[in-house]
Amino acid sequence: MDEDKIILSVKGIYKKFTKDIKYNMYYGMRDMFINPAPKYMTLRKQEFWALQDINFDLYEGEILGIVGANGSGKTSLMRLISGIYPLDKGQILARPGKNITSVFALKAGMQPLFTGRENIHIKGALFGMTKDDIERKMAFIESFSELGDKLDSPFGNYSSGMSARLAYSIAIANDPDIFIVDEALAVGDSVFKSKCFEHLKNYVKQPGKGVLFVSNNIHKLLRVASRIIVMDEGKLIYESSDIQKALHFYINNCLRHIDDVRRQKMLETVEYYDL
Repeated sequence: MDEDKIILSVKGIYKKFTKDIKYNMYYGMRDMFINPAPKYMTLRKQEFWALQDINFDLYEGEILGIVGANGSGKTSLMRLISGIYPLDKGQILARPGKNITSVFALKAGMQPLFTGRENIHIKGALFGMTKDDIERKMAFIESFSELGDKLDSPFGNYSSGMSARLAYSIAIANDPDIFIVDEALAVGDSVFKSKCFEHLKNYVKQPGKGVLFVSNNIHKLLRVASRIIVMDEGKLIYESSDIQKALHFYINNCLRHIDDVRRQKMLETVEYYDL
């Protein structure tokens, strides 16, 4: 691909966590006051690598699907890219001036006793939008979320689908250049989800836009992704623009621990329901 089209580069990143909170607190204090330059590539007691040597690029106009079994490191990776977690090693390089917006926990920051409309201001501020930005985008959010007069009802009364509608609408109203969607569309009704997928495909046609779409829903990825990377145990183990081939690799990798006969039967079952 054309290097001039790269809008995000992930280069050799590592991230480790501590299994025990007591050790986590101890290491945190020790690194701050006793050993300010720890050897990050050396694991200490109760530490483990959540991510190891992850490398990939996101290109303008691309919806990059990221798949992996639970615990493979997908969400940790997205949180590093979003700036929620600090890196232990490596680089995350976005094209200068690019706005990175992520949708993780849909209700994060939302206040149940406040109305949906009031929560637009709260969530918008969390995304870095000013009051004027939010006011300019209010009509778009109202239209895209299709919540109507429900926007003036307490957010705590919203269903999971209504919450998804509002949170997604606010995020996309922030006009991100790099939009990270982490299973945010797993809830909500089929009509709204279809609308979001169509919107994403049109969204990345704009200059300088790209999407990281984290999901284990194979059917969705077949419809929207232009490339797939597969993660396993904190490592990137496969990458392909052949979406069908990549997803078959992912399924087979998930089933690698069982015998050939059972694996073939499970593969047929997964393909029947998901592909």
